[in-house]
Amino acid sequence: MRQSVVLDEVLAVRARPRGSMLVVCSAPGCTTLTMGGTCVAHDPPVTVTYARGRPYVPGTATAVQSVTIVA
Repeated sequence: MRQSVVLDEVLAVRARPRGSMLVVCSAPGCTTLTMGGTCVAHDPPVTVTYARGRPYVPGTATAVQSVTIVA
């Protein structure tokens, strides 16, 4: 009988709500849910610095020319 009481106490502690991870964006008038602070739309812009230079970005695709075949 004592074993089930202890088990109930352990399960009750685990089932207790700890608070929500999601909060409403702190920007005035915004109702977007976020995981803290502001949503993506209201986050300040971030500048990226690359320690070893910019990563390789392939050039633009070359223009494809159409060829007419005369039979």
